[in-house]
Amino acid sequence: MKIVSNSSPLIFFSAIGMPDILADFGDISIPKAVYEEVTNNDLKGSKEVKNADWIKVVEVEEHEYIAFSSALGAGEAQAIALAIKQNADLILLDDLVGRRAAVAYGIEVMGTLGLLKVMYQKYLIENMKYMLDELQKHGLWMSTDLEIVGKV
Repeated sequence: MKIVSNSSPLIFFSAIGMPDILADFGDISIPKAVYEEVTNNDLKGSKEVKNADWIKVVEVEEHEYIAFSSALGAGEAQAIALAIKQNADLILLDDLVGRRAAVAYGIEVMGTLGLLKVMYQKYLIENMKYMLDELQKHGLWMSTDLEIVGKV
């Protein structure tokens, strides 16, 4: 499976100590803007992304993402352009505006919470409530409805 990721899933899974679990889902590519966003700003996941031999960093030309750049950040715009360019099976993206843009181009989208759910269904994690709490501690916003589901 070909997967393109934006920065937030990399950051969140690194923050909870599970960055390498993403490698189990397929070939992960990230645009250079995402790599630089995570590694140059010393964010959670910075070291993990720098050292991940399972992440392929790809240069995206400006003409490939210019259509998205007015409404999105560089990382989101380049991630969507890269997903289109590589005919990716999936894009990992949390930003709502970015998700809508990706869906408009026919790209399947999954966010951090969707990935967590898949991991839980595949028995890669045992305690969903704990993981949701940890993600929230590291800044992942989720609606009250999702919080209730996680506590059941």
